Amino acid sequence: MSYAESIKQKLAKGSKESLKAVIYARVSTDSEGQKESCANQVALAQAYAEEHPNLDIISVYIDDGISGKNDFTRPQYNQMLQLLSNGGFDLIITKSLSRLNRDELNSLLLKSMLVEHDATIFTLEDGQVHDFEDMNSDLLHSIKYAMDAQYVKQQSVNGRKTQQLRCERKELTAKDISFGYDWNRDTKTITINEEQADIVRQIFEDYVYRNGTPASIRRWLQEKGIVTSEVRIAHIIRDERYIGKFYINKRTSKLGTGKVKSKRIALPKEQWVLCERPDLRILDDDLFELAQRIHSTRITVYKKPDKGVTEGKFHGTHLYSGKIFCPVCGKAYFFGFSDRAKEKPLYTIHKHSDCSNPVRRIYEDDLVKITTQALKSLVKAQDDVCSSVEQTLKKRIMTTKADARETERLKRLKASKEKQLDNFLDQLGTGEFNVQAQKKINARINVLTEEIDDLEKQIRDREESVLDEKYVLKRVNSISAAITELSEFTFFDRGRVLDYIERINMPPNGDVELILKSGQTISARYSIKGSESLGKHQIQDARY
Repeated sequence: MSYAESIKQKLAKGSKESLKAVIYARVSTDSEGQKESCANQVALAQAYAEEHPNLDIISVYIDDGISGKNDFTRPQYNQMLQLLSNGGFDLIITKSLSRLNRDELNSLLLKSMLVEHDATIFTLEDGQVHDFEDMNSDLLHSIKYAMDAQYVKQQSVNGRKTQQLRCERKELTAKDISFGYDWNRDTKTITINEEQADIVRQIFEDYVYRNGTPASIRRWLQEKGIVTSEVRIAHIIRDERYIGKFYINKRTSKLGTGKVKSKRIALPKEQWVLCERPDLRILDDDLFELAQRIHSTRITVYKKPDKGVTEGKFHGTHLYSGKIFCPVCGKAYFFGFSDRAKEKPLYTIHKHSDCSNPVRRIYEDDLVKITTQALKSLVKAQDDVCSSVEQTLKKRIMTTKADARETERLKRLKASKEKQLDNFLDQLGTGEFNVQAQKKINARINVLTEEIDDLEKQIRDREESVLDEKYVLKRVNSISAAITELSEFTFFDRGRVLDYIERINMPPNGDVELILKSGQTISARYSIKGSESLGKHQIQDARY
């Protein structure tokens, strides 16, 4: 008699031989229709156990909302297998075999473990104690395992068809929302969360108008009780959903079963499907576009040399880390000290003997002097431009005031002609004139109409060109004040390097080439350590 037959006899009514059993329940989704399913499965198993007093339920395992196609994603299932491997029970009570596995490999592995430890399965849906040693039932089990595995594959095919229909209809789901939006389950629609949307607007305004960064914005949000990360804020700044552009079909998947994980595969942007929803717009296009332009200017991308060259970018915390390069071979200069007391910082280049550029190092204080003077001169030039623009605008405002008087004169002239037109129309309506007189009146009416249209166009053009004096002067003053503040800085820190400097080249002629983020290039001479005057030109010997 097989061990399964022995368990059947022990389950017979009236038997007093005890059996250790566990209950296993699982559903693959946490949807509304299945949220009570696990509880129902456990309740049915416990009711069965109450009918058999010799059954000792030692544990209940529940994997709620997890697919049965893999075993490594189900913690409770693996705990049950661990107990089984220690010979901890005789029977698994479950609704059906598909609750345990929907993969042939995992089903065969479970069967092997059950046979090894003289345990089996009781399925509630058919009231069967399964005998895995019986050759006749073994074929039926294999067919059942194959059908369960086929079900998973069919579900995957159905999911792809549903996704295809969704792309054709451009339908949005709960997966398409982000911070600033809510998903309404009842209507299956997306709506704007006004409280979160206001925070999104503040994030963009701080980033664009107040030189905010993901780090500073994260600290500001933390003060408001909103915990997030700098990466998440960077994603928000680049999220096109806030201007009503939702993209679906951004990823696809490759089904994995058994011991193989399913893979999520990112699709190229040309395969994305755009769903335009102006009703879900949180930001205006201008603000969003400004944020993207600022984001692109802050990205530091270096052209990589060939693999034989050392790394070209170093993410360090020193003042000029990752900014200084040899323009001949492309290698980077690294931070160090020229003395044992570590009081004289400098930047040196390693493994440079095969390069024709003799410039091996530069002291940090020389770089600070050069970059400070270069940026101050650049800011001074911008200040001169601003002053010129300010004078031009003020002249234009004075011209606008003179134009306003001319506009009033044109308005009075237009009103006079409109009154004349009304008089002619009234006279024509009486019908007291002969044909010749009516023709003259009609001709005069046509002339007046054309003159009124011309005056109206002149008035409209003049009014559209009027400048708001207070607004213009306020903006010019704020820009001038900002430039003054920049030109008067007394220290140079890592933040200023990252904000203004794109790259520093050290060419063989002894110059320092500053490539600014604005696209400008400034060349300056430098002095090696020991020279008092800035700008003294000395070429370093290759041994220096």
